Amino acid sequence: MRSPRFRRQPPPAPSQTLDPPEPVEVLPVGEVVEMLLDEQGYCGAYVTAVVASFDPDLRSYAVEYGTLAVSGASGHPLPKVVLASQVRPRPPPPPPGKPLLPAEHAAVDALRDGAWWLGVALLGGDLADGRVKVCFPETREVLKFDAGDVRPHLEWVAGEWRSPEDMESFKRIPYTKGTQVEVAKFEDDSVVAWFPAVVAKTIWKNSILVEYTSGKGDGSQLCKEIVDMKHIRPCPPRASAISFCINDDVEGFQGDGWWPGRITGIRPKLLYTCKIANSGKEVQLDQKALRLRCDWTDGQWKQAAQDLPQTKFTEGKRVEVTSNDEGFCGAWFQGTILKSVGHKFLVEYDTLKADDETTPLTEVIGEEHIRPPPPVFPVTNGLKLLDEVDAFTNDGWWVGMISEVISDQRCMVYFKAYNEQNEFGIEQLRLHCDWLGGRWMRASPALEM
Repeated sequence: MRSPRFRRQPPPAPSQTLDPPEPVEVLPVGEVVEMLLDEQGYCGAYVTAVVASFDPDLRSYAVEYGTLAVSGASGHPLPKVVLASQVRPRPPPPPPGKPLLPAEHAAVDALRDGAWWLGVALLGGDLADGRVKVCFPETREVLKFDAGDVRPHLEWVAGEWRSPEDMESFKRIPYTKGTQVEVAKFEDDSVVAWFPAVVAKTIWKNSILVEYTSGKGDGSQLCKEIVDMKHIRPCPPRASAISFCINDDVEGFQGDGWWPGRITGIRPKLLYTCKIANSGKEVQLDQKALRLRCDWTDGQWKQAAQDLPQTKFTEGKRVEVTSNDEGFCGAWFQGTILKSVGHKFLVEYDTLKADDETTPLTEVIGEEHIRPPPPVFPVTNGLKLLDEVDAFTNDGWWVGMISEVISDQRCMVYFKAYNEQNEFGIEQLRLHCDWLGGRWMRASPALEM
């Protein structure tokens, strides 16, 4: 038996179950319109068509268009059924008289292969011979057109034609002027390299003018290009590896761009052999010209999976040891492994002494507090302000930051964890790096004071 409380509730009104469909402005049969194509090779372009019929239930049109359609036995264009959202009236015709040259970087439509394609007008067109230069950011092509085949771009919105300058979406491009980015280089529809650039101007929808930051080596003006936003990514994180392993997926800097590749050889003095993925060519690159490959996916940086060899700490291995005990934060002490059992290691320290102050101190250490000695990272141009360093003091290496460069041989180092500052000779300092995930990493030289 149903509860009286439920019987007193009236059934919902039918009108509340479904929202009424939005009204569609019906274009009359025989009307000349433009239809948005979705066929491969023509996606995003508009072609001229004629309305054959309208289906109010499916909210779709049957249209005929002869430019690209396959004709039947009668020789007439075959009808095509498309959603009403893919059909719009023809844009208003240009004013009579001689065509006007579009403004630089104005959004335009250009008639190509029987369809109207969205592009960007460039300077360099010459109306004396009736030609206009247009860039297509998605394909990175630049072509010339007869002036009569280029028109100002307009958008059909809520039953009226609107120019790009009047639309709010024009202001929502995430990359603003001056943003540092990287631009993809394509070969056969695949990304083969990334080139550093700066956003010079946002144009319309996804079109962005970039200025490449690497010179051509001959002192000429830096190159500019209009590209689609999907060919751009932010600059990757600045933390970089200072040691690489065989088969690491990396990007190597060559010819003013970062080229994906794989480490195939390790050479002395932080030199590596890298096999470039696109060409298969092997090149010798310095550690500074390499970085671990990261991919920009769904608005986040994701590091490419690396197949790292497992570090083995065995008897006789040189290591560095840290501690979580109060007063030892940020310090690493050098020693040698005497014995290993599972994930525990008996370590004899180089400088720390036992209670008799003569015998080297030995201690059992867990694997989480041990690492290999860091590589010798040469300081070619001297230490600089805010460089993160390790300073050798109190029998160990303590992480700090250069707070003052006194001379080429002397620096002041600030230890943030202890709010102390001391003077050191350059022979007592080394550039700081971290042992992360089985490799040595060095962060960008900027710490908060």
